[in-house]
Amino acid sequence: MPSSNFAEAKVWRAAGGDGTRAGLWPQPVRLASSPAGRLEATGAVQASVVFDAEGRAFVADMAGGVQAFAPDGKRLWRTRLEGGISATPVVHPHEPRLYVASHAGEARALDTATGMTVWQRSLSTRSDPRVLSDLLFLPGAQAVVLSSWGGRFLALDAGTGEARFTWDAGASPGSAAATAGSGQVCYGLRAVDARGIELIEMTATGGERVLHTEPAGSRGARRAVVAAAPIIDAVRGVVYALCNRDREARLVAWSIDAGRVLWACPLAHAVQATPALRADGGLLLPDLGGGVSAVSTDGELSFRLDCGADYFLAGGVCDGDGGFYVGDPGGRLNVVGKTGSGRVGFEVERSFQARPSFGPDGRLYVPCTDRRVYIFGNASAT
Repeated sequence: MPSSNFAEAKVWRAAGGDGTRAGLWPQPVRLASSPAGRLEATGAVQASVVFDAEGRAFVADMAGGVQAFAPDGKRLWRTRLEGGISATPVVHPHEPRLYVASHAGEARALDTATGMTVWQRSLSTRSDPRVLSDLLFLPGAQAVVLSSWGGRFLALDAGTGEARFTWDAGASPGSAAATAGSGQVCYGLRAVDARGIELIEMTATGGERVLHTEPAGSRGARRAVVAAAPIIDAVRGVVYALCNRDREARLVAWSIDAGRVLWACPLAHAVQATPALRADGGLLLPDLGGGVSAVSTDGELSFRLDCGADYFLAGGVCDGDGGFYVGDPGGRLNVVGKTGSGRVGFEVERSFQARPSFGPDGRLYVPCTDRRVYIFGNASAT
């Protein structure tokens, strides 16, 4: 588990749980076969649900709505931003702040208890202002990191919203989010003309370093799919990056301590969804071919399960027993076992286009484009 402190690990403040994006819940899970509850949004939900230490759940949607719900499902407050929201917000780990950004290029810090605006900023860009990347809180810098279609990673001061520094997000920034551990360094992916797909290290002082480069493929960097965020296995000191090349991909494992690539695993299908980490260090990767691949810590492909989906847009999450939960655009919540077994756990008429998340009590929150978040009870937590 990326954190040995379960009290911290069970509060999922960002997409994938925390800044590592690992998507690993530290305990076994036994979910109910049907939802125990629903949260109603004002538009299609394409962002993950995030939480604070008080158990409040925060839901952002494509109508620009942002809402807070109590653990019993009661709505506590609602506000609205200009533009739809597909980037998952992030919660400050120690202060009552929720950070959110929209397709109109509006970023806000909201008070988690009241929904009142603490600061608001319009992001300047020479092209498209949409914020598509899931937000990141960088602890060492006390900054919020995001990227817009304008091609820059941007770090905003968490207290004031002022721009602190930027980094190049490449020719095709898409929705690839930045990733960080507990320090002052974060990691990102970008496509650069004439160079390829780069895994970069970005520091809290605005510096950057290219760690590894992969060829962009026959269509060039501007057509490369750069969408899956890097993830960090903090226990093993490894950063994983998905580099797409035409219809195929390579999963690259970068050692933080050794400062080099440990291995690269070829994948038959390109991947848009951020991978998830298992407790044993293996990775689960939903791909654009409609399957889920498992890759071990030594870079070997353990299995690939054809889930019958056309493709996967969003990542999934793992529990402590190796179970994997991921929604597909056909409206099915797929459950994949540790050895490659699969089943459909739940089905709706609209698509799942956001990564699920675990609430502090172990319930699974699954956002849907039907304007609902489905909540599945966890019998293992009772």
